[in-house]
Amino acid sequence: MAITAKYILLCDEVRQEINGKFILLGVYMPDMTIPQIPFLVPSLTFFICLESDRPGSFQMRFKLQHLESGAVIADGMGNIGFQQPGQGPVPVPLRNIGLVSAGAYVFSLTLEGQHEPITMSFNVVLTPQQPQGFAPGFPLRR
Repeated sequence: MAITAKYILLCDEVRQEINGKFILLGVYMPDMTIPQIPFLVPSLTFFICLESDRPGSFQMRFKLQHLESGAVIADGMGNIGFQQPGQGPVPVPLRNIGLVSAGAYVFSLTLEGQHEPITMSFNVVLTPQQPQGFAPGFPLRR
Protein backbone atom coordinates (compact mmCIF):
# COMPACT_ATOMS: atom_id res chain seq x y z
CA MET A 1 0.00 0.00 0.00
CA ALA A 2 1.28 3.45 -0.85
CA ILE A 3 -0.48 6.63 0.18
CA THR A 4 1.44 9.82 -0.49
CA ALA A 5 0.77 13.49 0.14
CA LYS A 6 0.51 15.66 -2.97
CA TYR A 7 0.32 18.83 -0.83
CA ILE A 8 -0.71 20.15 2.59
CA LEU A 9 -2.14 23.64 3.10
CA LEU A 10 -2.56 25.29 6.50
CA CYS A 11 -5.58 27.53 6.87
CA ASP A 12 -8.13 28.76 9.39
CA GLU A 13 -11.09 26.87 8.00
CA VAL A 14 -12.24 24.69 5.08
CA ARG A 15 -15.81 24.57 3.80
CA GLN A 16 -17.28 22.37 1.10
CA GLU A 17 -19.92 23.64 -1.31
CA ILE A 18 -22.89 21.52 -2.36
CA ASN A 19 -21.21 20.96 -5.75
CA GLY A 20 -18.15 19.44 -4.01
CA LYS A 21 -15.75 22.38 -4.39
CA PHE A 22 -13.72 23.40 -1.35
CA ILE A 23 -13.38 26.93 0.02
CA LEU A 24 -10.21 27.55 2.02
CA LEU A 25 -10.34 30.52 4.40
CA GLY A 26 -7.31 32.22 5.89
CA VAL A 27 -4.48 30.33 4.15
CA TYR A 28 -1.11 30.77 5.90
CA MET A 29 1.80 31.38 3.53
CA PRO A 30 4.13 30.13 4.92
CA ASP A 31 4.14 31.20 8.58
CA MET A 32 1.44 31.93 11.13
CA THR A 33 1.73 35.32 12.83
CA ILE A 34 0.12 35.91 16.20
CA PRO A 35 -0.09 39.06 18.35
CA GLN A 36 0.88 37.52 21.71
CA ILE A 37 1.90 34.44 23.66
CA PRO A 38 -0.09 32.60 24.89
CA PHE A 39 -2.62 32.69 22.04
CA LEU A 40 -5.79 30.67 21.42
CA VAL A 41 -6.41 29.78 17.77
CA PRO A 42 -10.17 29.09 17.51
CA SER A 43 -9.92 27.08 14.28
CA LEU A 44 -6.95 25.62 12.41
CA THR A 45 -7.28 23.19 9.49
CA PHE A 46 -4.71 21.13 7.63
CA PHE A 47 -6.06 20.56 4.11
CA ILE A 48 -4.24 17.48 2.82
CA CYS A 49 -4.42 16.08 -0.69
CA LEU A 50 -3.51 12.39 -0.55
CA GLU A 51 -2.99 9.94 -3.38
CA SER A 52 -3.60 6.20 -2.93
CA ASP A 53 -2.62 3.35 -5.21
CA ARG A 54 -5.69 1.31 -4.20
CA PRO A 55 -9.22 1.70 -2.87
CA GLY A 56 -9.95 1.09 0.79
CA SER A 57 -10.46 2.53 4.24
CA PHE A 58 -7.38 3.33 6.31
CA GLN A 59 -6.92 4.35 9.93
CA MET A 60 -4.97 7.55 10.51
CA ARG A 61 -3.41 9.26 13.52
CA PHE A 62 -2.33 12.89 13.57
CA LYS A 63 -0.31 15.08 15.89
CA LEU A 64 0.60 18.78 16.12
CA GLN A 65 3.80 19.33 18.06
CA HIS A 66 6.03 22.25 19.07
CA LEU A 67 9.40 21.19 17.67
CA GLU A 68 11.81 22.68 20.23
CA SER A 69 9.99 21.56 23.40
CA GLY A 70 8.42 18.41 21.98
CA ALA A 71 5.08 19.44 23.51
CA VAL A 72 2.07 17.88 21.76
CA ILE A 73 -0.47 20.65 21.12
CA ALA A 74 -3.20 18.44 19.58
CA ASP A 75 -3.64 14.85 18.46
CA GLY A 76 -6.35 12.55 17.24
CA MET A 77 -7.33 9.69 15.02
CA GLY A 78 -9.86 8.79 12.35
CA ASN A 79 -10.40 6.97 9.08
CA ILE A 80 -9.93 7.99 5.48
CA GLY A 81 -11.41 6.21 2.51
CA PHE A 82 -10.70 5.94 -1.19
CA GLN A 83 -13.45 4.66 -3.52
CA GLN A 84 -10.82 4.05 -6.21
CA PRO A 85 -7.10 4.66 -6.71
CA GLY A 86 -6.26 8.35 -7.10
CA GLN A 87 -6.30 11.62 -5.23
CA GLY A 88 -8.59 12.61 -2.40
CA PRO A 89 -8.87 15.61 -0.05
CA VAL A 90 -8.53 15.09 3.70
CA PRO A 91 -9.30 18.19 5.77
CA VAL A 92 -8.12 17.81 9.38
CA PRO A 93 -9.83 20.53 11.46
CA LEU A 94 -8.54 21.38 14.93
CA ARG A 95 -10.42 23.60 17.39
CA ASN A 96 -9.22 25.86 20.22
CA ILE A 97 -5.50 25.31 19.77
CA GLY A 98 -3.48 26.95 22.55
CA LEU A 99 -0.10 28.21 21.37
CA VAL A 100 2.30 28.89 24.26
CA SER A 101 5.53 29.31 22.31
CA ALA A 102 6.70 30.90 19.08
CA GLY A 103 8.93 28.82 16.83
CA ALA A 104 8.70 25.74 14.65
CA TYR A 105 5.72 23.37 14.76
CA VAL A 106 5.29 20.04 12.99
CA PHE A 107 2.05 18.40 11.89
CA SER A 108 2.38 14.65 11.30
CA LEU A 109 -0.08 12.17 9.83
CA THR A 110 0.56 8.46 10.30
CA LEU A 111 -1.40 6.01 8.17
CA GLU A 112 -2.16 2.37 8.92
CA GLY A 113 0.40 0.10 7.25
CA GLN A 114 2.92 2.84 6.50
CA HIS A 115 6.09 3.34 8.51
CA GLU A 116 6.94 6.93 7.62
CA PRO A 117 4.54 9.71 8.66
CA ILE A 118 3.51 12.49 6.31
CA THR A 119 4.71 15.77 7.83
CA MET A 120 4.41 19.51 7.39
CA SER A 121 6.42 22.18 9.26
CA PHE A 122 5.53 25.80 9.82
CA ASN A 123 6.64 28.64 12.08
CA VAL A 124 4.63 30.64 14.57
CA VAL A 125 5.95 34.21 14.63
CA LEU A 126 5.03 37.06 16.97
CA THR A 127 3.76 40.17 15.16
CA PRO A 128 5.92 43.19 16.02
CA GLN A 129 4.12 45.76 18.13
CA GLN A 130 3.10 48.86 16.15
CA PRO A 131 3.54 52.30 17.77
CA GLN A 132 0.28 53.95 18.82
CA GLY A 133 -1.26 56.06 16.06
CA PHE A 134 0.85 54.42 13.36
CA ALA A 135 -0.87 53.06 10.27
CA PRO A 136 1.17 50.27 8.61
CA GLY A 137 2.11 51.06 5.03
CA PHE A 138 2.09 54.84 5.47
CA PRO A 139 5.24 56.87 6.15
CA LEU A 140 5.48 58.98 9.31
CA ARG A 141 5.60 62.73 8.74
CA ARG A 142 7.76 64.94 10.86
